[in-house]
Amino acid sequence: MLGSAIMGTQTVRRRTLKWGLFVLGATFGCSPSMGGNFPDDPDATADTTAPEDSGGDTGAQDTASPVDTGAPRDTATPMDTGAPPVDTGAPRDTAVPPMDTGAPPVDTGVPRDTAVPPDTAVPPDTMVPPDAPPPTGTPVVTFQVDGQRTGANRAESALTPTSLRGGRFGRDTRFAPSLDGQVYAQPLYMPAVLVGGAPRSLLFVATQANSVYALDALTGAEVWRASLGAPVSRSSQPCGNVTPTTGVLGTPAIDPASGTLYAVSYNSSGGRVFNLNALDLATGRQRGGYPSAIRPPMSNGSSFDTAPTGERGALLLLGGRAYVPFGGLYGDCGYYHGWVVGVDLADPTRQTSFATPGSGSGIWAPGGLSTDGMGNLFVATGNSMRTRPGGSTSFGYQAGSLGEFVLRLPTPSLALNMADRTAQFSPSDAITLDNEDLDIGSVAPVVLPPVGGRRFVFQGGKEGTGYLLDAASLNTVVAENAINQGMYGGVAAWSNGTITYVFAPVRGRGSSCPGTGGVQALRVTAGGFSVAWCTSSVSDPMASVSSNGNDGGVLWVAGAASGSLRAYNLTDGTELWASSGADSPGSVRHWVPPVVADGRVYVTGNSSVSMFRLR
Repeated sequence: MLGSAIMGTQTVRRRTLKWGLFVLGATFGCSPSMGGNFPDDPDATADTTAPEDSGGDTGAQDTASPVDTGAPRDTATPMDTGAPPVDTGAPRDTAVPPMDTGAPPVDTGVPRDTAVPPDTAVPPDTMVPPDAPPPTGTPVVTFQVDGQRTGANRAESALTPTSLRGGRFGRDTRFAPSLDGQVYAQPLYMPAVLVGGAPRSLLFVATQANSVYALDALTGAEVWRASLGAPVSRSSQPCGNVTPTTGVLGTPAIDPASGTLYAVSYNSSGGRVFNLNALDLATGRQRGGYPSAIRPPMSNGSSFDTAPTGERGALLLLGGRAYVPFGGLYGDCGYYHGWVVGVDLADPTRQTSFATPGSGSGIWAPGGLSTDGMGNLFVATGNSMRTRPGGSTSFGYQAGSLGEFVLRLPTPSLALNMADRTAQFSPSDAITLDNEDLDIGSVAPVVLPPVGGRRFVFQGGKEGTGYLLDAASLNTVVAENAINQGMYGGVAAWSNGTITYVFAPVRGRGSSCPGTGGVQALRVTAGGFSVAWCTSSVSDPMASVSSNGNDGGVLWVAGAASGSLRAYNLTDGTELWASSGADSPGSVRHWVPPVVADGRVYVTGNSSVSMFRLR
């Protein structure tokens, strides 16, 4: 359930581990601080709009003020930065394109049709700072940087521990774009897009008014805005808490090779319809054959019903297809399922699908799904729903619904072999988790870089237990530790080939990390994981990572409840920088990680985006 968020006072239950997977119908069911010198931003005030829930979780923000406990404990072993970079094996269209900063500009070409034109012309570039770098660099084309959902930009040379200590980093309050609705999706970044014949770095932002903006990444000036049709009003939905309308909720994805941004909009025209849109990066115009309605074939005896369904998770591009996850709405109303729909980008009417059997078991985490780069997708589900006589549903465990599971789905078919236990994992206490709304699907699975020659998947959950699973055999549990009091939004990871970290954003922290919340750095080995260090207290955090190869590692943490941005040394958790005063972002959208690209950090607010850089 995307609702019922577990707040910081939840007690973590430590339990006796019972390894293995439970077959469908078995007892366990489910089968198996510095001031700025920029002008004050008049809009830098907190946005108190209620957060969304799109798969059964309240997603409510923790409104308690964070307690800064000071510098974290330095318990980690310093990294060996001489190791070569890790090759994660991700194919070109699943993650970040090659990071050659000297690459020529992307030529997006002439749009292939005359669908929705941009609403505005390209404004004169009057705000570019005199020290602005050329528009070439490292793109961020999907949620948390890559298809593995690590959140690691390994090509950031400007923002390092040394430069952040120099007193020149802060918010550029001149970057203040005007947006027409709330923002729930992570912004995407593309350098060197040819606009009017000249290369420009663009930041793409989607809103709940069903608009996609291309902003000048240096100034915030609007380059174009594409309207994707009328959004769906909250009053017309059976439940939910995204107000006043739902538009583009899940994070889009960019295909750099074709210069196309793919986004799912929720449209009210012709009934409630999910449409896949394909926008030219340079103009915002739709590609030929788009928008295209998402109408997948039946799966596990279920038909796709858009009324009780929400699209909160991020899109993933893989093998010429867009994979789109779906869950339910806040309140768990109606007879919904967890869906993954694969859309052929060459012909979007060709679609494949997977749906969880029974009721509930939504795939609602903001990260959506991840890939191992070898044609497999990984998803985690939320709570199942009990079906009552007459077809209505109520909250509670439903045997055989695949609630509280991590699944590996083959592409492009998405056909899960229910008899293949290596493609499924469910905790030993799945029934209890299900009944208490402690979804393990509150974060998307993260596929880690190789550790000791093995490939692992890390999965968190609302209960605060971390699971380290063998990617090739999910029912092989390497480690299961109760480490905190709940993980939400998304997990980050980083490796230098010798040391591997998982960064878990948590609400409330166990005995290893005192405080009210923050990020725990978990050191992963071939035999398990343990807490290496903790950040200072940050309520409702989201994290991302930047480094220059194996050097200059920085952990970036945005706090939604406090409206803050902080930076920590990746090796030991030493705080390098913390926002305050005019350098604060004003508001921070929960569950959206900071975007680090080409010497700048973008923080998503409730209906805004802030930009930070070296002065």
